[in-house]
Amino acid sequence: MNGSMEPIDPQTARSREMTFVVLDTREPEAFACGHLAGSGHIPSAELRARRAELPPRDAAILVVAEDATAAAAAAATLETLGYAAVSWLDAPLGAVAGGLADRAPAARLWRPAPFLEEVLPLICRPPAAAPGPNAPASGPPLALDLACGAGRDAVFLARHGFEVEAWDHAPEALERTRDLARRHGVTLRTEVLDLERADLPPPPRPFDLIICFRFLHRPLFPWMERALAPGGWLVYETFRTGQERFGRPIRAHFLLAPDELARAFPTLETIRYEERDPEGGPVTARLLARRPDRA
Repeated sequence: MNGSMEPIDPQTARSREMTFVVLDTREPEAFACGHLAGSGHIPSAELRARRAELPPRDAAILVVAEDATAAAAAAATLETLGYAAVSWLDAPLGAVAGGLADRAPAARLWRPAPFLEEVLPLICRPPAAAPGPNAPASGPPLALDLACGAGRDAVFLARHGFEVEAWDHAPEALERTRDLARRHGVTLRTEVLDLERADLPPPPRPFDLIICFRFLHRPLFPWMERALAPGGWLVYETFRTGQERFGRPIRAHFLLAPDELARAFPTLETIRYEERDPEGGPVTARLLARRPDRA
């Protein structure tokens, strides 16, 4: 073990519980019989396959398991996945006061894209006036996640009441998306689609929200504009020139030029635009835009 990992005794674990994200790595049956309140749950054998469900890599994590040996092994796996602040309980979970008292579902440890989480309250704000008594009933707003990857953002939207379609070129990514949705009790529609194909079919229906994170294919921009319903929202964030200093992507084809994203959707109204270059990266551009109402 290296210096970034440390064992924690039960008393210290209880006194410092507010400083940790608690990850329970026992089997589902054991977790269901009792666990520490507020803990997430991923069995140790599934940590690599379900890495998209782990917290951000800068989170301080306390790993608990059947015993200290199992907890230390799971902590070592997290370290190989890039986690630098990992501790493990050096005793069975039952040794912690209240460690087996909770029966609630596992806490969500993963986060959606921070920008999506920031702007969703703007997108979900109530209408200025209630609809009239003869207005047709409307269903949930329809959202499209382009290049959805492991599906965190799509599932996040589904949990907030959107009807969600998630598209990606990789069938294995969509399988992870469906698994994540099932574990969180929501449903969504997935479609395997090469978003870079020259003959991309027209939008199947207008979307109230389109999101796209860390994917760049410039010919797709006009398609996205057309796919938005009147009053629909676009949330877009991807890498910008300068990211090559920190890692992938490094080709200019996959990096936005300064102000490029701000000019990419001329028919939309820009609500918020940022270009970020934090110390250590990533270098990105962020856009929240809205298609004007039909009126």
